Amino acid sequence: MIDGFKNLSAAAPLKRRQVVTGLAWSLGALALAPMMPGLVRGALAAAPTDADKKDLQRIEEYFTGITTMQARFLQLSPNGRTAEGNLFISRPGRLRFEYDPPVPYLLVVDGSQVIFYDKELDTPTYVSLSSTPLEFLLGPTVKLSGSVTVTNVERRPGILRITLVQTSSPKDGQVIITFTERPIEVKKWALVDAKGTTVEVAIFDPRLGLKLDPKLFTFDNKRVQENRGRSNN
Repeated sequence: MIDGFKNLSAAAPLKRRQVVTGLAWSLGALALAPMMPGLVRGALAAAPTDADKKDLQRIEEYFTGITTMQARFLQLSPNGRTAEGNLFISRPGRLRFEYDPPVPYLLVVDGSQVIFYDKELDTPTYVSLSSTPLEFLLGPTVKLSGSVTVTNVERRPGILRITLVQTSSPKDGQVIITFTERPIEVKKWALVDAKGTTVEVAIFDPRLGLKLDPKLFTFDNKRVQENRGRSNN
């Protein structure tokens, strides 16, 4: 954990809506859009400059080049509450976003479905992967065009930042992704809602190219219950 956030780690757990909001566009998707408030409209994208095109190509190559990733994340909500956990990606098509206790949420993408699971309520929610923009991030090739539109490219010393909206429905939200410039590496993303409220997720210690257990990307509710029963004995 970053020292600057240590004083926030004892805050009360995030509310369900805050967690879902952070999950959805923070992973490049609105998989659970019905559970979210209306989000800000992205500005129309200006014609990209030659420098923009080169940097966007580098970002596409960076994401496409990721076969597997394991990282820690820290989510910060506007009220100062935080949540931590582990992120696993196995491209194409698979992802796991798991919060540390006491936050009881899990998101798994198994190649065809997005499953959001509330461990306390024992209520999994299933959404087709093809019906969500998560497919943009987890597809065989990542393209910053078509289903998504880049509305802004910003450069600061050592930092590259892009803003994305869903092309078909820009009102549904925007995500701002921050990268180190050289080499390109994602560091954090931010979801901005209609009131200007921001949920940030920072990534730490990313490790690429690891061999990940395929079971990380499967969801078996019966097995979850059996494991919980054994832990309670």
